[in-house]
Amino acid sequence: MSRQGFWPLIGLTLLMALSFSRPAVAAPTVTPGAVIEAGRCEGLTGGRFTGLPGAATWVIKATYRPATAQARAACAVDAYVNPTINIGLLLPASDWNGKFVVRGCGGSCGSVWLDPACGKHLRDGYACLHTDMGHRSDQIDNNWVAGNLQGLVDFGYRATHVATVAGKAIVEAYYGTGPSKSYFFACSTGGRQAMIEAERFPTDFDGIVAVAPVNIGPFGVSNYVAPGEMNQDAQGRPLLTDLHVPMIYKAVMAQCDLKDGVADGLVDPRDCRFDPVSLVCKPGQTAGPRTCLTPEQADLVRRFYARGAFAGSELNWINNFTRQPGPPVEFAQSRGDPAVIETLNNAGNPDLRGFKAHGGKLILAHGTTDLIVLPGLTLDYYQMAERTMGGAETTRDFFRFFLIPGMDHCSGGDGAWGVNYLAALDRWADKGQAPDRLVGVHPKPGVELDYFGVDADRLTPDQIAFSRPYYPYPLKAYYAGKGDPNSAASFRPGLIPLGKIARLSPDDLPPADADALFKRLTTIATSTENVYVAIGLPPKNVTDRIAKGLRRVVYQTRLSPQDISQTLVRMQAAGPTPIARPALDSIQAEYPPT
Repeated sequence: MSRQGFWPLIGLTLLMALSFSRPAVAAPTVTPGAVIEAGRCEGLTGGRFTGLPGAATWVIKATYRPATAQARAACAVDAYVNPTINIGLLLPASDWNGKFVVRGCGGSCGSVWLDPACGKHLRDGYACLHTDMGHRSDQIDNNWVAGNLQGLVDFGYRATHVATVAGKAIVEAYYGTGPSKSYFFACSTGGRQAMIEAERFPTDFDGIVAVAPVNIGPFGVSNYVAPGEMNQDAQGRPLLTDLHVPMIYKAVMAQCDLKDGVADGLVDPRDCRFDPVSLVCKPGQTAGPRTCLTPEQADLVRRFYARGAFAGSELNWINNFTRQPGPPVEFAQSRGDPAVIETLNNAGNPDLRGFKAHGGKLILAHGTTDLIVLPGLTLDYYQMAERTMGGAETTRDFFRFFLIPGMDHCSGGDGAWGVNYLAALDRWADKGQAPDRLVGVHPKPGVELDYFGVDADRLTPDQIAFSRPYYPYPLKAYYAGKGDPNSAASFRPGLIPLGKIARLSPDDLPPADADALFKRLTTIATSTENVYVAIGLPPKNVTDRIAKGLRRVVYQTRLSPQDISQTLVRMQAAGPTPIARPALDSIQAEYPPT
């Protein structure tokens, strides 16, 4: 038989097998390391997996992608699970590592982002799946909610599970064998997906990474009040403004920055017992943004921390916690009735006995400066899980929690935010090497690193500004007293400060003169804009990140307000971009020209 006649025949045979039920083996098993030809991929097109429990699946199209200089050969699968859960898969056509990873989504989900979600995992040999969670939207659109109970069920808990069931069946049909290990990895809404999988569908995955999961806190959707909505007095006027933030931030840094032994602007909140009452006006003082707080303002700051924000996150309060009071978020108008979505979405069940019995491994992580999902809620969940699961030791056998000082929501921020969580999970789930230590990196300005840090281990030393080790809760990282303070190797785990202080190099110190400040601020503005525009972050979000980076340097310098103001005027004269200019304007308002 000719080669041209063989592949249509095997495609027809495969289609017939798929049309009735999930095949145990749809085609001969692929030999490890073999290159799979195009016909085997394209033969998946039209396949029906009707025998999957609660997950009837139709393969709309399977397209073979030849290898290029940028990507290995792959089979790209477009499919859906009844009724409306769209899924996409990238399956390596050569050198499959035998493993399967499902990537979660963010916000309201609503799209299959196949290559952005799965491209790097394909490169690393994984079969990878992404889903839209059962509806079409962008990440901030909730128009799909009204009158769509099925959509709410799918988004709440069903979609990730049935997409995983379908994905494993398609993987088996393509390779002739199922995956040896299955992993889930995501942040935010994806972190919620991860925790719901561990809690409600404990046999779906061998390992899970959940970063900053939403809907995990103790308050419940119907009782939740965003901290920013608390910022008003009895007359509805703002208690705190953005201009109050520098004073609070500087007080926190003065008390807590050196606790880890390095003056790096990074605070582990577990070492910081900052009490805002220290900023309350003394007799003879007048409350104001640059002087002191009223007792009511100090109490509000205390309530921000109590609600789940951590010390050290204060720069992110600007345009957030300290914004002008506005109407509260009506969850009933955005994601449905609060009681319903609490039932569907809640990921706060600390009973993980099923996942542990399955042999699953779980890595939970959260950045300490995240204000989109407050890290205190995640810490509360982990502490509750330890109590539920019988104590710290029995919990750490399968579940470890890492706090990442200075990381914002999911990634970014002033800390060493680039962590290859998936590699750590794979070593644990596949080889039994528990993550006693993770290493995070902060790339130098202009060095690109993917949003979730998958390529963190690929950066070379000259691309890394600094690195830090992270230890499983409750351990923290402290400078060991010798070695480069920019290297993770110079830190040790502990529960209390070691009292060792690093000597910083001139490049790590705050700018000492106006020229150095101008150079540092210009570099931050340019590199921040380049990195975040490249990944498609909305311009306003990029502006906010630029402003935060500039503020941190400005607040740390010992230059006079007049020198700072003149430097900002010089930057304005240099012609900032439309994205950077509002960031400069906001800081210039704090240091107006004299």
